[in-house]
Amino acid sequence: MLTNAVPTTLGPVIGAEQGHVRAFKGVPFATARRFAKATPPAAWAEPRRCMEYGAYAPQPGHLDQPEEACLSLNIWSPVGADRPLPVLFFIHGGAFVTGGGADYDGAFLAAHGPAVIVTINYRLGPLGFLQLHRHGLGEANNLALQDTLAALDWVHGNIANFGGDPDQVTLSGQSAGASMVIALATLPQAKDKFIRALALSAPGRNIMSAGHADEVARRVLDELGLARDPGAIASMPLPKLFAAVERVGRRLADETVSGTVFGPVLDGTVVPREPRDVFADGTLRDIPLWLGSCRDEMVMFLKSTPPAAMIRTTERQVRARFGDAGWDRLLASYRNTARADEDAYEALLSDAFWHRPTADLARLHAAAGGAVWLSRFDHRPALEPFLSQGPTHGADNACLWAHLPDFVDRPILKRKGGPMTPADIEVATRFQTSLLRFVTSGAPDVVEAWPRFEPDNEPLAIFGQPFHIVPFNEGVRSRVWAELLVQSNAPQDAAIA
Repeated sequence: MLTNAVPTTLGPVIGAEQGHVRAFKGVPFATARRFAKATPPAAWAEPRRCMEYGAYAPQPGHLDQPEEACLSLNIWSPVGADRPLPVLFFIHGGAFVTGGGADYDGAFLAAHGPAVIVTINYRLGPLGFLQLHRHGLGEANNLALQDTLAALDWVHGNIANFGGDPDQVTLSGQSAGASMVIALATLPQAKDKFIRALALSAPGRNIMSAGHADEVARRVLDELGLARDPGAIASMPLPKLFAAVERVGRRLADETVSGTVFGPVLDGTVVPREPRDVFADGTLRDIPLWLGSCRDEMVMFLKSTPPAAMIRTTERQVRARFGDAGWDRLLASYRNTARADEDAYEALLSDAFWHRPTADLARLHAAAGGAVWLSRFDHRPALEPFLSQGPTHGADNACLWAHLPDFVDRPILKRKGGPMTPADIEVATRFQTSLLRFVTSGAPDVVEAWPRFEPDNEPLAIFGQPFHIVPFNEGVRSRVWAELLVQSNAPQDAAIA
């Protein structure tokens, strides 16, 4: 059934009613030429049918997608709400090179909030993250982040017409999307356009230096033979461009400490300050923050073929900070305390790259007076790849977007959904309820069940069977980390990962 036309600043749109929810898919919020800043698309007068997802951002496996038409968003809004509803603004992950809003159907969350759910597309890979402004292409800096800002601006200006409250927006994202959330939250351009933030599985390094981004761009131009004619990259066929980026990425993983190819960049313009410094100085103390991760984050990356570059670079970074003796001492402590089903090497890397830097960000926000909650997802969903790999990267995301009692299909990732077990349903229900409570009230649970992360009290909520709370920083492993950090004069875990 079609909805009535809903006005927007660009023109009216028509969606489809799905039970108790209205869905508007593929709504354009911007358009962009390659390596140029996004601008508003041409307005339209006749109602535009928005019932199918828009084009994916070009990415490996989908390089035939139209570049200029990939900037769209999707909205799910409950039918018959009697008040403006809180809004969840979700930024997808995918290592900054894959993914899209079409992998996240928000109908179930919208109906059970009730809330308005928004998922977005932004430019990926070299089209969104290659920094070319110092090579003669003046606007080519942090384009993906600017795309996301344009989507947030669109939501702020239009979401009231879809039943949403523009003054009750929660920024949220997973993996690469979580890095985008952390950067976006600190930008002056986003001020007063959101009131709380949720970041799931944010990588340890949430920001890239301008120098490293310039090095990536230089290497890509050299790989394409364009050092003397960088402007020609604007017309380079996408398969050739993405193939060159992949080759450069493999070499960077072997030759540099970071190994990172893409991500938000501390460019001094779009991103004027290191995000962690903004959290630390109390600028965001009025923004409630939920930071989450999965217990076995690194398993997926260890089991990839070949193992992901972050495996080598994370070990390299820990060894660079603590020396080989420090690495050996850490690994020994993990082996001596490993669960029967635990890979000690993976657990060490997960702590170094994911868990400890996330907790460090929580400490910065809490010390500055901000409300922050820390969680870990320990449940193994009965869905591949988690059924065979455990609660690895994305396990929480699979349960968050499930339409109970079923996991949903992920068309871009080419992952099928399927029926959930009673355990899946129990954990997913708690996780979704916590998220919707956070979106609605700014706190993910009642205080007694899940207290805030404080400077003198560091509770970690475990989403498993049962849901429970443990102290984050205790045990043999934490003591070894603390002693090595003191010996190396490292003020933050973020400096390691």
